[in-house]
Amino acid sequence: MKQVENIQLLYSLLEVFKAQSLSEASRKLGKTTSSVSKDLSKLREQLDDPLFMRSNNRMLPTEYVSNIMPDIERLLNDIGHTLTSKNTIIKENYNKRIKIAIAHIIMELYGDELSVQLSSLFPNAKIELVTWDSASNHQLQNEQIDFGIHFNLVDHPGNVRYRRIIAYDLAIVCPEEDKDKQIELILSDRSFMFLSIKDWNDVEKVLTSIAAKNDIDIRYTHFVDNLSTAIKIVKREELGFIVPKIIAEYHQLHYVSWSLATKGLIVGLYYNAHQNEMLTNIVYDTIATIFKSPPIKNK
Repeated sequence: MKQVENIQLLYSLLEVFKAQSLSEASRKLGKTTSSVSKDLSKLREQLDDPLFMRSNNRMLPTEYVSNIMPDIERLLNDIGHTLTSKNTIIKENYNKRIKIAIAHIIMELYGDELSVQLSSLFPNAKIELVTWDSASNHQLQNEQIDFGIHFNLVDHPGNVRYRRIIAYDLAIVCPEEDKDKQIELILSDRSFMFLSIKDWNDVEKVLTSIAAKNDIDIRYTHFVDNLSTAIKIVKREELGFIVPKIIAEYHQLHYVSWSLATKGLIVGLYYNAHQNEMLTNIVYDTIATIFKSPPIKNK
């Protein structure tokens, strides 16, 4: 079993992961470059992994490090929160704005419940939910937005931090006549709908990327950026449509489960490094609890 003998080594690992630079990480930690390098050497031996690969003067994390860093960052944040008693919040007296940018398909599922629960927890705060767009990254960096909820943006830039909330399995929505067919046959026979989801720079195509990594070629013939519109077109034109399974179930669509070796779509909470830790913990726990249950359908 892999064990880390000194938790201080994990702080060095985290800073190098964020900065992708040994010298920059050393500066932030207030340590010498040699000291941080020795920390990484110890971790390589203890974790049995090279940890980073050098490329164009950058230290790029291995797949193993990329996978474990969200949990390690959360662990270290929780430790810091435990040791920092001054960072407390009385929810009933909190009267500041709490503004959250949310990817639009998550907003459709959970926006109402999230707004109601946060308003109940913070009765004197102003709860603002907005749809994530390409400006949200900049607004998180500058603390114009307090939190973001989005898919698969683990490689977040700058001083934005990340906590994993939940992973959703994927499904291929299809006409009823296809729901017992093999996925490969559906992919070859059907045209597909492409749903655009705005991200850091409006260029990353998460589902297309997942398909490509699994050697799947999808023939897209329709493109929209609104989930409700996409579903209407999919039904009218009898298209294929790749979505989180929870979307297909919520809208009672016919689908075939798309089992992948990857973790599917990972929903994460994003926030500024200077955000109040207690507030972050409360918001995170509220969101995680909501997302573990099926979304409530309006009557």
